[in-house]
Amino acid sequence: MKKQVSNKINVQDSKYQLFGYIASLAAAASYGVSANLAKAIVNDIAAPLIATSFALLFGFLILTTIYHKHLINIKNINKKTFIFLFLAGMAGSTGVGSQYYAMNNAPVFVVAPITGSYPLFAIFFSFLFLRKVEKQNLSTLIGAVMIILGVTLIILSK
Repeated sequence: MKKQVSNKINVQDSKYQLFGYIASLAAAASYGVSANLAKAIVNDIAAPLIATSFALLFGFLILTTIYHKHLINIKNINKKTFIFLFLAGMAGSTGVGSQYYAMNNAPVFVVAPITGSYPLFAIFFSFLFLRKVEKQNLSTLIGAVMIILGVTLIILSK
């Protein structure tokens, strides 16, 4: 009986994992489209800071519309979680703003891969802050080295 229950859990976990992989590909495609739109916007329409502000505002409005049923009362958020949300928002908006400034000053085919190397920073910070939650292995290190080599090749090919 226990074996059947654990199989169900594993099947559920694998479904969630598959959804995570699909969502990751959707994020990559969205970022690819976003990079090209950002380049067009900062070249022809608006300054990077204005473009960043509107992009984040429209993103907020779209997500709020889609997920409004999942919003929680901000008073119910504990202090630590609130600080993490604030820092995540600050880091995310700094990232978007930096990407728009980069698009204003460099070719999209160079900026996008450099921006896309954020997994290196995610790996580094997860090593620092999430050691107990997530384990890194040789595959992670090899992937990080491949990212560095790929970005280097793209920059040097310019």
